[in-house]
Order: sequence, then structure tokens, then C-alpha cells
Amino acid sequence: MNLIVGVLMVLVTGLIVPQHRVYANETSPEEMEASNNPNKAVVSLYDQGVDASQKNDFQKALPLFEEALRADPDNPDILNMLAHSQRKIGLIDESITNYKKALELRPKFPEAHEYLGEAYIQAAMREVETLKNYGNDGKEELEDLSEDIKEAAQKL
Repeated sequence: MNLIVGVLMVLVTGLIVPQHRVYANETSPEEMEASNNPNKAVVSLYDQGVDASQKNDFQKALPLFEEALRADPDNPDILNMLAHSQRKIGLIDESITNYKKALELRPKFPEAHEYLGEAYIQAAMREVETLKNYGNDGKEELEDLSEDIKEAAQKL
């Protein structure tokens, strides 16, 4: 089980920080800088958030993505990065909600699917810890959940 937990923890830590950018209407950052495009501020907030994420400063990234999302609420890239930051600081349930929103807007979004899976793994591990804290009262359920996690890992 230690190997499985180790593999799951590597997945959960999300070692890969997304590096994609969001540009409304496929406009490059240079084109946005040169214009008076109202999305210029959104791109700037998003880019600042990505920069903070790449530095593992998710506390700083979170409000940047939240502000960008207020300005552009139907942007799957912003939702994905907001969810990524939420997940990294432990807001698992909120991140799952936002990954799902991103996937509603862009169903073929491999990165969001990957990160949603990682969020579910973190949620499962959170439940493992909860059951461990129950001692004997949660022993049977912990064993069942552990078996389910092992079976899922074997399907990879």
C-alpha cells in the first residue's frame, strides 16, 4: 500500500504547474497591450496569477484568478487556474466545483480533466485521514476505502 500511496501523493502534489495562457479571441498579449482592449486587465491578472502559481505562491495567485474571473466569468482557463490554486491551498471542494465549471465550458480540456482527477484523489486521501482519526470506529470503512484506492490504482 505504501507504493500506491506514494504514487497517489505524487499525483496529488501536482508537480506540473500549468503554463497555458488565456487570450480572448486568440489575441496575443502584444496585440492586447497595443490596443485599448477591455480584456487587457483580465490577461494581466491571469498572467500575474500564473506567475505566482509557477512560484508555488498559491495564496497570492488565488485572489488574482478570482478577480480575473469576476471580469470574465465564462473563461474556462481562468476557472481551471482558480481551481488549481484552490486545490493547492486545500480548498478541495471549491476546486472540484470550478474544475467542473471549466469542463462545462470546454469539455475537451485535458488539463482540467487531469487536475479534477487529482482533486478527487486529494478528496479521497482526506477521507482516509478522517477515517484513521476515528480509530476502531472507522477501521472497517478505512479498509474498504483503501481497497477501493488500490483497485483504482491497479487499473492505471
